[in-house]
Amino acid sequence: MKPKNEGGREKGFVLILALVTMIAMTVIGLSAVMNMTTDLQLSRNERDSKIAFQLAEAGINEMISRIHLPSTNANYTGEISGESGYRDDQWNSGNALGKNIGYGYGANRASAETLNYTVQISYLNDDNSENLCDSNEETDGSNNSGNALKVPDTASWNCPHGTTEVVMFGNDFKIPETVTFIDYGKQPVYKIESTGAYGTTQRTIIAYVGASNLNTDTSAAINTNGCVTISGGSTNITGGVLEYGSGGSCTTCDDGLGGCAAKGTEDVMNTYLGDNISEIINFADETHRCKNMTCSSAGPPADDIPASGKIDDVVLNWGDYTNDTYSTMIYVDNSGGKEVEIAGNFTGRGILIVTGDLKLSGTLQYEGLIYVFGQLRLSGTLNVTGGVMADSTVNVNGNVTATYDQSTLDAVSKENSSSTVILWKRM
Repeated sequence: MKPKNEGGREKGFVLILALVTMIAMTVIGLSAVMNMTTDLQLSRNERDSKIAFQLAEAGINEMISRIHLPSTNANYTGEISGESGYRDDQWNSGNALGKNIGYGYGANRASAETLNYTVQISYLNDDNSENLCDSNEETDGSNNSGNALKVPDTASWNCPHGTTEVVMFGNDFKIPETVTFIDYGKQPVYKIESTGAYGTTQRTIIAYVGASNLNTDTSAAINTNGCVTISGGSTNITGGVLEYGSGGSCTTCDDGLGGCAAKGTEDVMNTYLGDNISEIINFADETHRCKNMTCSSAGPPADDIPASGKIDDVVLNWGDYTNDTYSTMIYVDNSGGKEVEIAGNFTGRGILIVTGDLKLSGTLQYEGLIYVFGQLRLSGTLNVTGGVMADSTVNVNGNVTATYDQSTLDAVSKENSSSTVILWKRM
């Protein structure tokens, strides 16, 4: 016979086992809940961080877009020639225009869709942690003019030098050639700092941005890799002439032009604008073609210029000569084709690029840049404010007024190009 208390001991053991199991399950359950809570918090933190970072990126993109808005637009944040602090490191400090944008700024300075980011913009000066600088040195630190024409000895030259000044967008010092073909910058570099916030999480991005990746500055009213010849009519050149052939093959340099000078080397037309010409075409509002002497290439893309070569009625929008904030880029590809001609009466504003020869024989008023890879013939009643550049001879035989205006060239550059991000970093 079994002892009478053996069944009781078994029942007690089962109870203890059940209790231990329950405690273990409780611990496991609590551990799982705690792990889930931790995982959820980590997920929330990662989500908040990503959203805050994306908001900071949105702030950078909005500020870059605002740089390119017309100066009369209340949302504009870029530089305006003549305003307080123009091209010195005090720009945007206490400026009445209030360049910064973001959440809570109100009115035209509020962030897009009232998203939670704040953005500050300033010129990048050469006293920066990335050691980005250039070879120009203005004694007053303003950097108003273009850059110096040679790269300094990097072994004995440091940033900043002399006075702290604005870094200009060119690869003459510290800005890599992979960013721009421009040797000596005429446009400033901006420092844009954007902070995005989501919940209690904040993320900050700093971007260094060239306002425009196009170099439209011709440095003279007429700049040519050939010679300028004048054979009649009334010619008025304001702002000088640059000729590569001067002092040798050019004989009309002193022929009433004034300010005529020789270039030491030819400008490389394919990259002078700041990017390869094959990429510049992507900025164009309109592109037209004439790839043989009859302008009858089947393509693709097909020629759309008539056999006469006249493009008066081919171009749909020349830009607005009366509007300082609206311009277009017209790209005419007639390399290997016949000379194209503008023979009517018209006005325009922007950038006109012609890959072959061009003849202007009508009555023309144009603001901006005329950029010709071949020979340029001016035989009408012409008034060009901005600059003219050609890779071959410029023949003048008409009533021609050409005025070099850097502010106009700067403006059409920004209106017809994109910004270039030199570098950015996450804080």
